[in-house]
Amino acid sequence: MKTGAPPLVWAMAGAFIAIEGVLTASDLGLAPQGLRFAAYRAFAFFDIYFDAMLAGRAVPAQLWWSLVTHAFLHGGLLHLAMNTAVFLALGAHLTRAVGEAGMLALFFGTAVAGALLFGLLADTGPSFVPMVGASGALFGFLGAMKRWEWRYLAAHDLPRRRFWSTVLALTAVNVVLSLGFGDGGGVAWQAHLGGVLAGWFAAPLMTPRRGMAIGPI
Repeated sequence: MKTGAPPLVWAMAGAFIAIEGVLTASDLGLAPQGLRFAAYRAFAFFDIYFDAMLAGRAVPAQLWWSLVTHAFLHGGLLHLAMNTAVFLALGAHLTRAVGEAGMLALFFGTAVAGALLFGLLADTGPSFVPMVGASGALFGFLGAMKRWEWRYLAAHDLPRRRFWSTVLALTAVNVVLSLGFGDGGGVAWQAHLGGVLAGWFAAPLMTPRRGMAIGPI
């Protein structure tokens, strides 16, 4: 059995770390100040732009690339550490299960889906509140893996306790975090939901390699 993450997964994790490292250095005065604000303004996803687009008003081109680029930004070192650790575990499994192209398709596709559902469901009012982080795509990974797991368990008439335990645990985590931050602030559960749904429905388009239907979570 292979151990460790494939090079592509390490490269993407390295991009997460490098970007947040520069932004944190800027916050601490160790690099030119204002870089986080500039990076968010250019690459974070803003619900206010999405709402303006739905209303038929002109929006900056930034809205379109931010559907993807928001996933490479994070809101601090703790946010980075949590997402990077999960990405290394799930990304490694998915790359071995469906190849690099499959993993990338799931990452970018579910990141976009997460941003779109965030734009549809979130209500940030007239404020410019940035939505950042890879968690929408990570929930997309989980959605795909759980679809494959469900299909495998059904085909072999196996118990589904592990499946439901994971679903309930992830739901509980989102509820607790949303309540903890008050009114969902700081936790983009809408992006998580969009990602997991997109991953679930995209999973049948890919066939995991033998022995890879059951993921690490």
